[in-house]
Amino acid sequence: MKILMCHKFHFVAGGAEVYLFDLCAGLKDLGHTVINFSTQNPRNLASRYSEYFTKSADLLSIASAARFVYSLGSSRDIARLIDEYHPDLAHIHNIYHQISPSILRVLAKNKIPAVMTLHDYKLICPNYSLFTRGEPCERCKGGRYYNAVRYKCLKDSYLKSSLAGLEACFAKQLRIYEKNIALFIAPSRFVRDKMIKFGLDAHKVSYLPYAVNLESFKPGFELGKYILYVGNLSVKKGIKLFLESLRGLAPVPAVKIAGDGPLGRDLPVLISRLGLKNVELLGFKSRDELSGIIRNALFVVVPSLWPEVSGLTIYEALSCGKCVVASARGGIPELIEDKVHGLLFDPSEPESLKAKISWLINNPDKIMEFGRNGPEKIASINNRKIHYERLSGLYSGLVHKN
Repeated sequence: MKILMCHKFHFVAGGAEVYLFDLCAGLKDLGHTVINFSTQNPRNLASRYSEYFTKSADLLSIASAARFVYSLGSSRDIARLIDEYHPDLAHIHNIYHQISPSILRVLAKNKIPAVMTLHDYKLICPNYSLFTRGEPCERCKGGRYYNAVRYKCLKDSYLKSSLAGLEACFAKQLRIYEKNIALFIAPSRFVRDKMIKFGLDAHKVSYLPYAVNLESFKPGFELGKYILYVGNLSVKKGIKLFLESLRGLAPVPAVKIAGDGPLGRDLPVLISRLGLKNVELLGFKSRDELSGIIRNALFVVVPSLWPEVSGLTIYEALSCGKCVVASARGGIPELIEDKVHGLLFDPSEPESLKAKISWLINNPDKIMEFGRNGPEKIASINNRKIHYERLSGLYSGLVHKN
């Protein structure tokens, strides 16, 4: 089968791309042909299909801003790719803004069935995350997208928030996703339930957890020497909450923070203001580097304030046999059972995270116990062979039906 993979990035920018590239490799191993469609970017990995990649939309002019909502250029470029390679099916990932949903009409015109993995909440939330102003948000439920502008939900910008709201209105009025996507794939039950509550047809939303290559994330059950945070340095990821929870703890082991993001420049000032002496900022680390960093940690903290779809960091930590302290939001409780694989905390209670970290520091035997339960848990979720075979079955059913 020839599968057209559509995603706005052809380089690893986050967990969605990690899954995407592992999926492409797994499908090729099953004998499928994978055809990539993405945007032009100097960071792109090599691809034989790069000549068809489209220009990314931006906000430098009225014309380019219009492409942010509906891109005729993307439509033309994917049409050329389809004419040349004749795919049997399209698998859509994140196409918002940089590519736009304009390509869905082209797929339908060419009678190519499409599935879509829901890596975020963009179909129901203009800023992707169901989170704004430091807290979870569902103000746009029911199509009230003016709230995106009112609260400047996208990068605290009226312009970008207005375009995101306009795009959401456009997609909802035309039902462009609902009409042109045959099946939506939710990586967590939380995402599936949330999408259905916001109006997606339950019969078109299927639960299928992520499956990624964790071969380099081998268990290391010995007690490490530092508490570890891995992820984007942003408000919604709860990095400030994590650092603030360390103030006043005694004793406090070393802390390492791996990642970069919009708050990267602010963290040294915050760390100094909090009087934290043993926090090390590691910056961005590749997945190969992260495996060793996680393996040598005491435990891993995932302090997300937004409802996580399904955290790749948790996959990696559990695979390495590490106890995880995580917020009880989104799809996280599906991965972490409290007092079995780690501890869950309520991010709406400021002292909750501090109490969990303090308890673990004073109970190293529990750190070991919870960590040893991790590999079995992640093995039950992250079975790549079953994942790819099930996905292939979904593909075949849609192609046959079409």
